[in-house]
Amino acid sequence: MVNKKFVIVIAIVVVAIAIGAAIFTSSANRLAETSISGGNPSSPVLLVHGLGEDASMWKKWEELLAKDGIQYHTITFQDSDDKCGTAIAHAVELGKRVEETLRDSQNYRQVNIVGHSKGGIDARVYLANGTQSVGNLIMIGTPNSGTPIAERTNLCAPAVWDVLPEATATKAGMNPNTKYYTIAGDWEKNIGGNPIIPGPDDGLVSVSSAESEGYFQSLGRTEHNHIELLGEEEYNLARDVLIGGK
Repeated sequence: MVNKKFVIVIAIVVVAIAIGAAIFTSSANRLAETSISGGNPSSPVLLVHGLGEDASMWKKWEELLAKDGIQYHTITFQDSDDKCGTAIAHAVELGKRVEETLRDSQNYRQVNIVGHSKGGIDARVYLANGTQSVGNLIMIGTPNSGTPIAERTNLCAPAVWDVLPEATATKAGMNPNTKYYTIAGDWEKNIGGNPIIPGPDDGLVSVSSAESEGYFQSLGRTEHNHIELLGEEEYNLARDVLIGGK
């Protein structure tokens, strides 16, 4: 006859093994989920290009975001003129993309937006509706109070009208649910930048315009011109915000 104590011991061992296997499986599943998301709790990032640009501007940032395990979506405006659409039209479509991103990424309640040049204006116009869906907006070389360069051309209209000094789009109100950050270019400091633009500038947008509002927080400046502002140096200035460190 089998010893009763022996049977009990065997039963305990079996239960212990089963519990251990369950714990291991649960841990493995969590690890797999972490690996899929890059091990990073960061909100998804929407990349918004500027006037006369397209999504190809973000190639370097796409590479760097992927390296950091941050989910990103590069915006191409499909319901309006992608390169030369108005800030209002782009803002409406941007809102749709934010909603789609959060619907598809059910683990997140907010996104972060990074806008280059007029892309930052588009985002500000969208944010003025009071949405709670955007945690941070990072504006890179954005003409937040316009640029005198826009007074000299009608190329890429009607988009260019939104970056005129005193343009309505540049006066979009603050969204209290979002933190606003800037990165500006201080190009060719030895010669004072572009002589058409008062003060330090990136060749198209002055530092004072990029940093114009009191509620903006500067992440820093680089010595790059307007088109070069989407490199690794600018990414490193924004990185802490994007990974949730600020």
